[in-house]
Amino acid sequence: MFDKKSIPMNFLLFDTHKDWKNLLPLTYFNAIPNIRLGILKIYEKWEKRLGGKSLILSEEYLTTPVEFGFELAIRSIYLPDFDLTQAIRQLRPGEALRDTNGNFIAGRFLENAKAFSREEILDYPFSFAVYEKPVNPLKRPYELILKNSREIEKDFALLEQEILEQENRTSDGFQVIGDRPLFIDESAKLDGVYIDLNEGPVYIGKNVRILPGTYIKGPAAILAHSFIKANTSIYNGTTLGPWTKVGGEIKNVLFQGYSNKGHDGFLGDSVIGKWCNLGAGTSNSNLKNNYSQIRMWHIASRAFEPTGQMFLGTVMGDFSKTAINTRINTGTVIGVASNIFYPDFPPKFVTSFNWGGEIANHAYDVEKALETARIVFGRRGKTFDETEERIFRTVHRLAGEWE
Repeated sequence: MFDKKSIPMNFLLFDTHKDWKNLLPLTYFNAIPNIRLGILKIYEKWEKRLGGKSLILSEEYLTTPVEFGFELAIRSIYLPDFDLTQAIRQLRPGEALRDTNGNFIAGRFLENAKAFSREEILDYPFSFAVYEKPVNPLKRPYELILKNSREIEKDFALLEQEILEQENRTSDGFQVIGDRPLFIDESAKLDGVYIDLNEGPVYIGKNVRILPGTYIKGPAAILAHSFIKANTSIYNGTTLGPWTKVGGEIKNVLFQGYSNKGHDGFLGDSVIGKWCNLGAGTSNSNLKNNYSQIRMWHIASRAFEPTGQMFLGTVMGDFSKTAINTRINTGTVIGVASNIFYPDFPPKFVTSFNWGGEIANHAYDVEKALETARIVFGRRGKTFDETEERIFRTVHRLAGEWE
């Protein structure tokens, strides 16, 4: 939590176009600050640390009008920690920070601002200092998988004061081993659950329901209204965003929320966007048979890139779905709003609005995709309004141009 003696600072989190495009397909429907990592979304992490309110500046179709003035501009790919937050707090008007590679991190304007373009921020006449300590930027979608365990632990510490203000939950319905922190909201309902705190904390949010025989190994976060079916195994590094339903075996998976993997099957070392559904028996590989380094498709550069990792599973964009018994290969990237019902392993890059899973098609009709999106929103009590439709149609156009 921020230093209560210091004054909260309103600030702007901005995506450069390059940063935003580098994180596709996860950013088609989301500005970078709205991505969840650990327990919190990126903008929530900064608000907890700086104490002020944030505004978000991203691609035009993802940016809402500015409602208040701000003192700071922070490049949204940089994840906050204590040292970086303190360095930003200490900036005087007109000063800014670069990392050791010369990249803009954050700047404080000479006066309270209300409107800037991204280009104007980067061209502003700041007096720059170099931030010498290590920074933690997001440059590729799969990096969320690599960072999630640590971010769960950091976010748990950020939320500790709020957690301590609630009464301790009695141990009815669950058994615990290990001595790392545990938080279970009083509204959550657990029956016959085994929680392993030997390697990290576990956070269980409001109105979560966990059925008997479930094993949870920290670090792990299960957020509001999520539902875990009987005999599910959830291993370290996993976040279930709000309204997520899961079953089977899950290891080091970051669900953004509102998605389902409701049946048996293994899912590991993966990022799953919002409004996704993995059909019964869907499983992915997270390790190549020859144990070699995994390469993943990068949409912005239209090429496979080395990751330096031995364990990587799937990056799946929002609104995508798999049929029953789908087999997903190691290091597969799946775009947004795709329907995969492929008789063999789908290609290692499945384009957005793909129908079936064949290489490089955008055959899923946008009107039919919109109809399905409205239905899945309604199933969660949400309204797919004119703004959502406008964003959806813009994404359909961009994906067709870039993929």
